Amino acid sequence: MTLTFVLMLTEKDMTIPDAITVYEKLSVDALRTIAFKDVGTDPSMARDLTDAAHEDGRSVLLELADMSDAGQERGYRLALDLGVDSVVGAWRPEVAHAFAGSGTPEYWPFVGSLSGSPLVLDSSPDALAAEAERLSATDGVRGLVLMPYRQTSYDPALLMERTAARSAVPLLIAGGVRDAGQIAAIAAAGAWGFTMGGAALADRHNDPASVTKRVSEIIRLSQEAPVAR
Repeated sequence: MTLTFVLMLTEKDMTIPDAITVYEKLSVDALRTIAFKDVGTDPSMARDLTDAAHEDGRSVLLELADMSDAGQERGYRLALDLGVDSVVGAWRPEVAHAFAGSGTPEYWPFVGSLSGSPLVLDSSPDALAAEAERLSATDGVRGLVLMPYRQTSYDPALLMERTAARSAVPLLIAGGVRDAGQIAAIAAAGAWGFTMGGAALADRHNDPASVTKRVSEIIRLSQEAPVAR
């Protein structure tokens, strides 16, 4: 088993305006999943991006960054309309019930209390562990998403380890992942995978080929990192 890397075509919790251009210039066969967010996303662009990724044999994840009730409702409608493979959003029992058995999209709710923009995590290791156990046992939940690098109160490794140990479904680490040390820690904690956006896209304006180089390096690090069983 190797760590899964999900390329987020986002910066500062928003989809980048040149997401299609960046995607079309990517040349990394090993990249299997791309993602973008509801905030900053034009529906037409989102459809073109989703269709292009599916044509290339990749899966698509939509993360709902607008945590308001209205924003989550719009986001789930967008996910269904686009036909993305996975949708990440706030925990909502009615969504889990609606998506149970439907196959697509898979529902991956956030674990922990999140607020602000960019989102900040405010939950203890004990609270995350208990919530992970409860949510992952719920029909319709196919994975969980944790943002351990979006807080400063606890050791991120501890949050990941405690959450992964109590989750019965794959755990995806999102937000603030930037370097090889974090990738190694994510693998050691037993997570299924991680997302990276801004850190992979930072030099794209000065050097368009930098995204392909950076993504290739991230995938190499992911494949080499020992994953906890």
